[in-house]
Amino acid sequence: MNVEKRAQVDANGVRGRFGMAASASVLAVAVLLAACNEKPAGSQPSAGTNPPAAPSPAPAPVPAPAPAAAAPAAPAATVESAPAPQSLAAPRKLPLNVQGVAAAGVTVRVKGIEIGTDATVLDVSISFANRITSSTMLALLDTYLEDESGSRLQIKRPTNNRDLIIREGEMLNGQLVFMGAVPASARKLRLVFNESNTDDNIVAPGFSVDLPLAGG
Repeated sequence: MNVEKRAQVDANGVRGRFGMAASASVLAVAVLLAACNEKPAGSQPSAGTNPPAAPSPAPAPVPAPAPAAAAPAAPAATVESAPAPQSLAAPRKLPLNVQGVAAAGVTVRVKGIEIGTDATVLDVSISFANRITSSTMLALLDTYLEDESGSRLQIKRPTNNRDLIIREGEMLNGQLVFMGAVPASARKLRLVFNESNTDDNIVAPGFSVDLPLAGG
């Protein structure tokens, strides 16, 4: 009986020691779990948990394309204007009051002269009076202006009266045009009608009139 009681006491002592050890083990595990749950602020997450995804960086701004360089402006074309033609000298006008008479009955009065670069023009008044014939011609033969050097400017014959026919009792007022310019140095001209004929020729009287050029 003493043996049984000792064995029972030993068994109870063993259970008591094992119970205390188990309690201590449970208490240690509880302390460890509490320590794990109370993580300090700012502590890193455990290796087993996935960290929250970091926000993706904003895309870098795409630089705006640089404006295309403007092509250099082409130099303005230089147009060389043609030299203006020299203006022709203005015609020289001189007043005259000269009269010539032919025996056949022709009277020519020269009232003025215009000396241009291409022509020389006389303002004239011509009349004819004769009892024998009804008309006469003032340019049947050569009719011209002659300067002091002997140069001649031939008459420009009118298309409707090439021989300068004038009727008896008629008076013609107009212009006689001679082709060409009178030299600037000329001091006088000679107006010739029907060269080589005499002034009493009633068909085509020949005569001349001297024309002084004032300031010539």
